[in-house]
Amino acid sequence: MKFKEIARFCGGKYSGNITNVVVNGIATDSRGDVNGKAFVALVGENFDGHNYVAAAIEKGAKCAIVSDRKGFEEGRYGRRAILVDDTLKALADIAEGYLKEYLPDMRRIAVTGSVGKTTTKELVHAVLASEFKAEKTPLSHNNEVGLPMTALSLDPGTEIFVAEMGMRGFGQISYLEKIVRPEAAVITTIGNAHLELLGSRENILKAKMEVTLGGARLPKDKPFKLIVNGDNDLLRDTENLRKIAAGYGCENLDVITFGLGPTSTFRAAETVCGEDGVNYLLICPEGNVKVSLPIPGEHNIYNSLAAIAAGSIFGISASEAVEAIVNYAAHSGGDRSIRQRTVKLLDGRITLIDDAYNAGPESMPASLKVLHGIKADVHVAALADMVELGPRSPEFHREVGRTAAKYCDKLFTVGEKALDYAKAFNETAAETTAGAPVAKPAAESFAAAEFDAVFAALQAYIDPTLETGKTVAILVKGSHIMEMGHISKLIEGAYK
Repeated sequence: MKFKEIARFCGGKYSGNITNVVVNGIATDSRGDVNGKAFVALVGENFDGHNYVAAAIEKGAKCAIVSDRKGFEEGRYGRRAILVDDTLKALADIAEGYLKEYLPDMRRIAVTGSVGKTTTKELVHAVLASEFKAEKTPLSHNNEVGLPMTALSLDPGTEIFVAEMGMRGFGQISYLEKIVRPEAAVITTIGNAHLELLGSRENILKAKMEVTLGGARLPKDKPFKLIVNGDNDLLRDTENLRKIAAGYGCENLDVITFGLGPTSTFRAAETVCGEDGVNYLLICPEGNVKVSLPIPGEHNIYNSLAAIAAGSIFGISASEAVEAIVNYAAHSGGDRSIRQRTVKLLDGRITLIDDAYNAGPESMPASLKVLHGIKADVHVAALADMVELGPRSPEFHREVGRTAAKYCDKLFTVGEKALDYAKAFNETAAETTAGAPVAKPAAESFAAAEFDAVFAALQAYIDPTLETGKTVAILVKGSHIMEMGHISKLIEGAYK
């Protein structure tokens, strides 16, 4: 784009005759490839991009977008600088302008929700890419920086954009929605993540429903298509969804549901979950389709149903969508392309489920069920804190601990909040109901604050087990900030 065009998109002020200057991209990190690009000086709690403008220009950046008025007026940022009030907003405005002017006919669908956003986005993209030139947000690019940077990288020939949208509070989905301007959206579920900031699940729903703001831009005779989990207590209340959407200016909302319940538009029946994947009978408006997916976990039934429903909006039949999902899972990386990895170690004697990217009260039990479904003599979990859960955090952690006691032989925990896992795990292991033990009596847990201590204890438990000829399945999971990937790496390194 021309320098002047970028300034117009973000409403920036510039000086000098720079009408014909062209940039070939946008950069926000001076350490990366900035040659020929416009460098946006983002400002955060612990950094100020203005300190790196000179380095970016020296490495070949064509210009800088800044919010430091004094520095701009003093010429501190070179001859080619654009002054804006807020560089983060400017990044979003440039991305919005690029999509509006360079990809006006591209169709867009958003994916959000408390749990399963990334996997669902991957499957939706797999379905749409089977028929269209479709692009998607990469992993971890569902935020206020990653999504606009993805939008700016889209080829003008892109036919459909699948945009994952994350949030922690009100206004964040609307910020992302304004860039993408979707005509349809998927809400995977409304859980308890971000209760600390939003206070209630009802507020989480309202924040997620900001994704319907685009309905106000559509022609009156064209409904905004909203695909939701029909088994979720808040999402199955379609009248309330329409009320919330109307409050955001979306008067014409077409709700499509998916789930296991009998009223869902896209429904799974006769479900079977195993170590190698899931099987079910899809019941949908066009008929019944037998589905066999090489992706384990009941939660992936929901993720696949959402993707099949999304395909229907764009004219892809259920059978074609199922074929695309199966092909993706079998040949395009499958579980290696999503955040839950399954790794076989020591010639299959150890199965590691690396699910360390994130965790919440809904995803923890789902992952523990996947662990339980792995064929192994001993099942072990290494779990870290779940964050941003507000006053009910201890309750949620204790419930996960009780679930772990039913599915695990041993529990290892990292973090202060995770001590509630351990306490509930030990209590449940010792309980009896009606004179009988719980489904799978569990051993004592081990808790520590350091990764090395937890891994040492984990290894001290695993090694004697392996020496007896037994097989072991291990789940590693925790909120992203807990960095449980370190444990996964230590396990892979020790038992490769």
